[in-house]
Amino acid sequence: MVRGTNSSTGLTMRGRHGSSRLRELGLVAALSCMLLAPAAAEARDLVVYGEPTLEKALKSVGALWRARTGTRVNVFVAPSDLSYAQIERGARCDVIFALAGPITDDAARHKIIHADTTAPILRNGVALIGTEAGAPPTADITLTGVGMLIAGKRIAIADPDRDAVGARASELLRKLGIVVDNGNKTIAVAENSAGVVDWLAGKKAQLGIVYTSDALGGFKLVVPLPVPAIDYVVAQARDPALDTQPFMAFLKSPEVKAAFKAAGLQMIDATNGTADANAGRPR
Repeated sequence: MVRGTNSSTGLTMRGRHGSSRLRELGLVAALSCMLLAPAAAEARDLVVYGEPTLEKALKSVGALWRARTGTRVNVFVAPSDLSYAQIERGARCDVIFALAGPITDDAARHKIIHADTTAPILRNGVALIGTEAGAPPTADITLTGVGMLIAGKRIAIADPDRDAVGARASELLRKLGIVVDNGNKTIAVAENSAGVVDWLAGKKAQLGIVYTSDALGGFKLVVPLPVPAIDYVVAQARDPALDTQPFMAFLKSPEVKAAFKAAGLQMIDATNGTADANAGRPR
C-alpha cells in the first residue's frame, strides 16, 4: 500500500501514523490561524464551515445568497472534527455543514452548535472512478460486479482513518478479500477524496473510490458503489455574529436544491430522512 499527500483547495487537511500526532497538532495550529481569520470579518458577512467535499456546492449556494441579499458568504472547509475544535476555541462561525453521527452529536452536547437548529440536509454517495472506459453494469452493481471491475487494477482510496469515504472504501475492499495495509502495493492511500482524484490525474492509479461529489470531473468510468451513503447536517454555530434563520430557510429554496444537485449531492427531507433518489448520481 502506498500513501500520498494532497494539498487540495481550501483548508482540507488529513494526518496519519508515525509522527501523525505531532503532525496533526501542527495542522490544528495552522488551521487555527487560518480559521480565526473570520473573526475579523464584518458582521454583515456570513461565515460558513463545511466538509471539504462540499466546498464547490457551498460556494455556489453562497453566490446565490449574495445575489439575493447582498450578503457575502465566506466558506471555509475542513474535516468536521477540526471545524468543531476551532469553534470551541472561539473562531467565528455562523453556520456549519458537518458529518452526521457521533461527532456532531458530541458537538451538540458540548454546545458547540445549537442542537435545536441541527437538521439533516445532504447525502453523498460513493463512486468508483477511472480514467479508462470500462463496461459498468446497466443495473445497480453488486459486490461481485465491483470485484470484476477492479480485478488486476491499482486502486486509490482516501485515508480510512481520517475520511468517511476512505472508511467506506476500506470496508468494501475487505469484503472482497482485499486488505488495506502497507503490504498491499495495489492500494494507494491519499489523504482525502480530492487526493484520490489527483492520483488518477497523475496516472498513479487506474481506479479510485471517492465521494460522488468528487466524481464529476469527466472520468470515463463512474460507477455508484453499494456502500452506505454519507450524510451531513446543517446547524447554527454556538455564537453566530448575525441572524442565521433567513439563510437556513433559503437552503430549502428550489435554486439551492438545484445547486446541490449539480454538485452531485442529494437533499435529505428533514421530515422523514429520505433523499431524492434522482439527485446526486454521477453523470
